[in-house]
Formats: sequence, C-alpha cells, structure tokens
Amino acid sequence: MLALATFLIADPFVAACASAQAASPFPVVAVEAPRAARHWGAYLLMASGAALVGGSFLLTDRANRAYDSYLVETDPNRIETLYDRAVLEDRLSSASLVAGELMIVGGLYLRFLRPPRSSRLSLSIGSRRCALAYRF
Repeated sequence: MLALATFLIADPFVAACASAQAASPFPVVAVEAPRAARHWGAYLLMASGAALVGGSFLLTDRANRAYDSYLVETDPNRIETLYDRAVLEDRLSSASLVAGELMIVGGLYLRFLRPPRSSRLSLSIGSRRCALAYRF
C-alpha cells in the first residue's frame, strides 16, 4: 500500500498530464484600502476630561479658601454663607474630578480599545463575482 502511494505521488507521467487549468494566471482581485479612522471624538473627550480634572483643582483651591474664611469669620450670617459656599465648591470639585476621569477613560477606550466599525457580514457583487463573507 505504501509503495503504491509513493509510486502515484512520485510518478512524473501523472504530473505531466495535469490539467492545464492550474497554469492559468490567478484572477486579479481588487482590495479596498481600509478607511483612515478618525479619532477626533476620542481626542475631544480626553481633552475635555483633562480640562475637568484641571478645573477640579481650581475648585478645590476656592473651596479651601472659602473654608479658611469661614474659620476666621465672626459674623453669624456670613459664617453660614461661607460654609455653604465651601461645601458647594468642594462637591463641585469632586464631581468635576470624577467626571473628568471618566471622560479620559472613555476617550482612551474609544481611541485604542474599541474595534473598528466594519460590519461582520459583507456582500460583494460584481460583473464576474458574487460573494457573501462573514468575519468572526
């Protein structure tokens, strides 16, 4: 059995009688160049997030100054106003910091981790071909 398989594989006469179809040139298939991805949305999200993080430090500084003024104030009406302002600016600072960090993370995801928007299912119809492709 092994000798017969070796003879059929190595027989030059069988290879010489091969179909001429294999010698024809391959058809030219046009390959579409991938679209350049635009990442302006991701960059805008990251820049906005960085601005919010920077703004949170400014708000923290204002809240600290309002609290310091609250500590030295002697007028009861002014004490309540300064304390309320310090608490409000502190909460705004915290919210700005968290929102900015989330925006930076979202921008990084959109720029580097999200897969391209190409469809998994595509149909190519031409004069000489019709193909349905599914990528997974």
